[in-house]
Amino acid sequence: MYPPPETIPIWHYIRLDEFACPSPSAKETVRKGVAGFWDKFRRRPEPEAPIITQEELKRLSDELYVQIAPEPDWAAPVTALNEALEEGLATGVSRVHVLVGAPFSGIAEVLGNWAERRGIKVIQSPEPEAVLSQNQEWLQCLEDEGSTRPLAIPHLERCYLRHHHGLMLIRRLLSWLLNRPGYCVLCCSSWAWVYLCKALQIEKLFPTPWTLEALNQEHLQQWFAHLSTLQGKETFLFRQRDNGTFVIPPLEDNMPFAEKTARQRIAHTIARPEISAFLTDLAAYSRGNPGVAWALWRQSLQIAPEKENNHQAQSPDVDETTYGHTIWVKPWSQLLLPDLPEATDRNMLQVLHTLLLHERLSASLLTELLPFSFFEIRQILTHLEHCGLLMSAKEQWRLTPLGYPAVRQALRAEGYLVDSL
Repeated sequence: MYPPPETIPIWHYIRLDEFACPSPSAKETVRKGVAGFWDKFRRRPEPEAPIITQEELKRLSDELYVQIAPEPDWAAPVTALNEALEEGLATGVSRVHVLVGAPFSGIAEVLGNWAERRGIKVIQSPEPEAVLSQNQEWLQCLEDEGSTRPLAIPHLERCYLRHHHGLMLIRRLLSWLLNRPGYCVLCCSSWAWVYLCKALQIEKLFPTPWTLEALNQEHLQQWFAHLSTLQGKETFLFRQRDNGTFVIPPLEDNMPFAEKTARQRIAHTIARPEISAFLTDLAAYSRGNPGVAWALWRQSLQIAPEKENNHQAQSPDVDETTYGHTIWVKPWSQLLLPDLPEATDRNMLQVLHTLLLHERLSASLLTELLPFSFFEIRQILTHLEHCGLLMSAKEQWRLTPLGYPAVRQALRAEGYLVDSL
């Protein structure tokens, strides 16, 4: 019997200073210098005889994406968050507790779910224009909530701007929180947190923040397997396209009869199926970030079209019974991921860094924070959008989960202030 899909907790909160990124597979640790690491990491030689060729596969339909890899349910980690916050409350050191999360980690959404379950008031963020103009109306409304009512503020990164007029509101907010007796949970983007540590020494005001533990290969196996069974329509096998190895260990009881019989025939030599290192490398590249890992996972999935009458003759290695239920995973080296353009200049990097410090911004607000014209800002934003690094909704620009790892790596290489997650 192979292990059930939930043998260890997927979600666990740790202190920020305990965070550690998952390690890549052993092959990827042999490298020359950090700069060439990810380039090599994504360009391994392809096996000579793949189990199934790229030409035989197609993109999943929207319906299959929803069935196999639906959007994350951020209510799932609430129990783990509750345990962490209960531990913090028990210490009695502070009535204000902080969560810090990387972009796309879902940590703010989890806090919102946690607060809703407990009936705690969730405070909406001020408008950026109010922050820039130092308007005190938002803070006055917050103070009107009373000094004892429990509060949750899920987006502290939206309460400041990196501007000489952009820190007054958050200073007053923090002062008010420190002096009130009521319980409050703050959630802050990891990029804003590292900036506020530099600008305001915010880390000295509160206990060490909580953050989500990085998801490693085992966590991702369990999580992705769980997501694929939420609708309960059928069981899927996830196999790597080039060599057929399982990316997610199958459950013996859920395996088709032919596959189970084949395993029984070789049980005396192989105790369990060989598992691909794909999710190990994915966990390392995404730094264990659930939202980034989920986006990469969806990007890697393919399926074969309806089988033609002669298909079995073309692909004798694929079991007829399992073929229709197999989702093929692209080898890690063949994933096409967004990357910064070769002509990336410092202006582009400054725009990307500013977006990360504030999570999302409009083009007009970027012109207030950077020494560029509106035309220059729009040029950069549009170009980076075409590269797959940015997306926009309601005139708000932010990074894409697929592009985030490459951007973070580039900013770090150029000496920008980067987060610890």
